[in-house]
Amino acid sequence: MRPVASDRIPRWLAAIRTAWQTWWKVVLLGFLTVGAYGLTYYSFGVIIDPIHNDTGWSIGSLSIAFTVSMLVGGFGGAASGWLLDRLGGRPILLGSLAIGGLLLLLAASAHNPTLFVIAWGIGGGIISAGLFYNVTMAITTRLFPQDRVRAFAILTFVGGFAAVINFPVAGVLVDLVGWRVALRIFAVLLVVHVLPAAIFISGGRAQRDGAGARPAGRGNYGSVLDALRSREVLQMIAMFSLVGIAFGAIQVHHVPAMEATGVSLGTATAIASGRGFLSLPGRAFMEPVVRRLGVSGAMMMVYALMALGTLPLAVGGNIAWLFLFMIVTGLAFGTIMPLQGLYASEVYGERRIGTLMGVQSLISSLMSATGPALIGLTVDATGGYRTAIVLSSSLFGGALLLLLMARSGQGDSP
Repeated sequence: MRPVASDRIPRWLAAIRTAWQTWWKVVLLGFLTVGAYGLTYYSFGVIIDPIHNDTGWSIGSLSIAFTVSMLVGGFGGAASGWLLDRLGGRPILLGSLAIGGLLLLLAASAHNPTLFVIAWGIGGGIISAGLFYNVTMAITTRLFPQDRVRAFAILTFVGGFAAVINFPVAGVLVDLVGWRVALRIFAVLLVVHVLPAAIFISGGRAQRDGAGARPAGRGNYGSVLDALRSREVLQMIAMFSLVGIAFGAIQVHHVPAMEATGVSLGTATAIASGRGFLSLPGRAFMEPVVRRLGVSGAMMMVYALMALGTLPLAVGGNIAWLFLFMIVTGLAFGTIMPLQGLYASEVYGERRIGTLMGVQSLISSLMSATGPALIGLTVDATGGYRTAIVLSSSLFGGALLLLLMARSGQGDSP
């Protein structure tokens, strides 16, 4: 008997096909993430100086554009979560792509700083509100209720390539064609990344009460006020806010903090790049760690690693300490977002997860925005980074303490 076509397929290829058939939706959501974060989050750090050199606009005014986008994204995230529960994912993804993309194209053509700040601030904010993890994690929660840990691991592993890919791509494009054309190319790439998920993934809307909605979480709160009356929810939001403040502070200040220890800018940026790359294997190993320790156990480990791994930045005179910082926090920090998403999905349940994750994103975003300024003021007041780094480490420690309190407050934590 002649073998059928499937019998002639190599095992490894058959395994890939089976995995794709199971996980293609979350892969597309991760691919979307690469484009969304790449345009509004990572490319900005590359283009800000070329814009300044080309136009003469001040670095301060250009920085305001990024701050505005964070604020708009925070408030818009609450609205997009509410709409997600009612309309599903497709209108949110397509609407954010269309409106946000057009405004960023307007920013690429702006010939005065005011127009650039408005267009980038609102456009970038709309994209972050509708295309960032606050939306894609809520959609993933509903699409993969039975194997959510693996789904979150795949989503954030694929999305983790946003920094790895977009930093160098943005640099090359700006060098070759200038910042205006580079932004237009990034806008086209955004369409390429978002459309497959927006077209082919349906669902994500909350099921109507009494229509078979799954009691997937402990909460399943009927309203935002119901959730905010819960001690567990308030502890979780406080915990995520502390982590957000520390995370934002370290992300903005870790390169100058390394320079302050005596290394060159080239060495500091190389260590920072290595730290970003190490987040990928950290996310790849997240699933087996969660299977063994549980979500909250894995979070405790990551918070402890971030608290301890940040401290080497405060030690000068030996590059080995900086490599220790790179390795420990590099492996740990990439898992913070997916672990917190998993924790929130178990606390909130599916019923209002879009709305509740949107509100949580708003609060955390506002708190995170204070991190860089807090560290900057501490550096100015103390004349160095040592106290500021210890403060950042203590914030991770505070989040760990809140998590321990949450675990002790209930018998079976997530």
